[in-house]
Amino acid sequence: MAEARRILIGLFMALTVIALVATTAAAQAPQTTTQKVAAGAATTTSEKMSGEVVKVEGNTVVVKMSNGELRTFSNVPESRRALIDGKEVGVRDLQPGTRLTATITKTATPVTIRTTTVGTGRVWYVSGNSVILSLPSGENKQYTVKPDYKFIVNGNPATVYDLKPGMVVSAEKIVEEASVDFATNTRVVGQTPGSQYTAPAPAPAAPAATPVPGRAETSAGAAAPAGAAAPARLPKTGSPVPLAGLLGLLFVGGSYAIRRFRR
Repeated sequence: MAEARRILIGLFMALTVIALVATTAAAQAPQTTTQKVAAGAATTTSEKMSGEVVKVEGNTVVVKMSNGELRTFSNVPESRRALIDGKEVGVRDLQPGTRLTATITKTATPVTIRTTTVGTGRVWYVSGNSVILSLPSGENKQYTVKPDYKFIVNGNPATVYDLKPGMVVSAEKIVEEASVDFATNTRVVGQTPGSQYTAPAPAPAAPAATPVPGRAETSAGAAAPAGAAAPARLPKTGSPVPLAGLLGLLFVGGSYAIRRFRR
């Protein structure tokens, strides 16, 4: 019974040591993170391709391109849609003879891939801005660092001039690499054989009114000839009563003038 207990205790202690060693090794292993940072303005290009559907089988489409070349598009996803005769359809609904036009828009964005690696080591030797670290792998490696580079010692920043042999330090290494991210958007429209559907053309923008010499602009913005006659009809807000009153006043004044002339 006592022997079995000693065996169990020994096994427990061995597992504890193994777990501690594994935890220490994991803590000393370099930690690497990668980040993408935009490095410039994106550029966009557009390309058009046209052709006629020859055969459809499952998610595979054979298209005869406008230059006569036969192209096979395999494993077209069900989520890919095409606007045929004004209706959205999937790849399995395409019919032979359907004319297709694809507009492919590509966007290229310059990026910088920044890889940051944080590792630990024990200072073996230091002189000026050069330091030799004993890495967790047992290798001694020399580094020449900038005077303002910051190590981490016991959670506090330290320069290379603050280091002493035996110190355990953490160091950060940053590597930047230029790259380009590409994004592609494809829009497919088409028309089945014998279809009378006509895609609506985009409405043209109304041209700006250009002033013409000798013309006056109306309140609505349209050009009207200078000196044009007033409209024959009165405006809706007008009334013939003032006009009748004016005519009556003229008739009274005229009769008075005629009587004085006769005297």
